[in-house]
Amino acid sequence: MILDESAFHDRHQDMRLDIDNMSYEELLALEERIGNVSTGLGEDTVHKNLKQRKYVSSAAARQNPAEDYADGEDLGLLACGHDFHASCVGRWLVQKNVCPICKETALST
Repeated sequence: MILDESAFHDRHQDMRLDIDNMSYEELLALEERIGNVSTGLGEDTVHKNLKQRKYVSSAAARQNPAEDYADGEDLGLLACGHDFHASCVGRWLVQKNVCPICKETALST
């Protein structure tokens, strides 16, 4: 099936921005108008809701030189079951409240 693009009318064309051809000053002005859109959580919310546990290696983990965690290190546990270094995932959750791996909601508040 071949579509004739000349027959297609984009009724929202006047609302689209051509950011590729905007000057630096125009982009800064656009940023001021739009503002900062954050999908993350506040640091207090992350601190209160992020479950943590201490990492304890198993015999198999001790034989695996690629292991990322050290014994006694704090891990942050997300709702999906993935865990990360607590300090790293805490910084991530301030930016986005999704798991970096599976994209599920990381913490319910």
